[in-house]
Amino acid sequence: MTISIDTAAGFCPGVRRAIKKAEDELGKSDEFFSYGSILHNDSEMHRLEDQGLSIAFKDDLEKLGGKKLLIRAHGEPPETYKHLEKIGVEVVDATCAVVRRIQQQVSRAADEMKEVNGQLLIFGRKEHPEVIGLAGNAKGMALILESKDELDVVDLSRPIRLFSQTTMDADQYLFISDTIQKGVREQQEEPDFIRYDSICRHVTDRIPSLEEFAERSEVIIFVSGKESSNGKKLFNVCKDKNPKTFFISEPDELIREWFDGVSTVGISGAASTPQWLMENVAQKIEEII
Repeated sequence: MTISIDTAAGFCPGVRRAIKKAEDELGKSDEFFSYGSILHNDSEMHRLEDQGLSIAFKDDLEKLGGKKLLIRAHGEPPETYKHLEKIGVEVVDATCAVVRRIQQQVSRAADEMKEVNGQLLIFGRKEHPEVIGLAGNAKGMALILESKDELDVVDLSRPIRLFSQTTMDADQYLFISDTIQKGVREQQEEPDFIRYDSICRHVTDRIPSLEEFAERSEVIIFVSGKESSNGKKLFNVCKDKNPKTFFISEPDELIREWFDGVSTVGISGAASTPQWLMENVAQKIEEII
């Protein structure tokens, strides 16, 4: 059997930078905390925790005065930084550069929309930490849309600025944008609508090569944390091209029967899937066949 690992799979630059910052601090600090999980991958988080990383949540912050705390790639709203400064927590900021740029754009757009009684829309999952961070930069102006089915809450007679969570589906974002733009042109004499290019290219640019990769093997094993937004999206890309695509988070989830009569297997993963985990999956396949 031939087993191939997708060379384009694995950490995106934002996640890679956050993990590097965490590892650097773990090498020189007795105590180091992350504000929530750095990434949606339990295996990688367990590896970092074994090195001494502790996960802190909102209720833990008051006890961290004088400690170091990592802000993960998803980013945080401004209020978080102000509170951490107030209670004496030293911040190690690993906010993704792409997310940071969008936060700044959201802040400026919020000021602009406030002046003209406009609307600031964010396409994303309401509970996702990145969206919470973006909304926090919107100064109370954000209206969050989780799907195209919620477009009826948008007032097309007012100026509109539209953003997206970086890992949302690009086609859905385009549909939402086109629908709003059409409505704005119909209802406003001087249409005032701007859509910001806020989908992460690391994920969308992978799609053509991932589709090709999925077609090269009889079976595809897609490795990802179950909560990863980009993992769900990329898995579906594989599944559409190769029905024999199976989603796992750990090597132990592999099923022997998937490989009956199979001579080629491909392994790919999300932007939060470590290379070492995909290699472990390949090794496990060799053991069970």
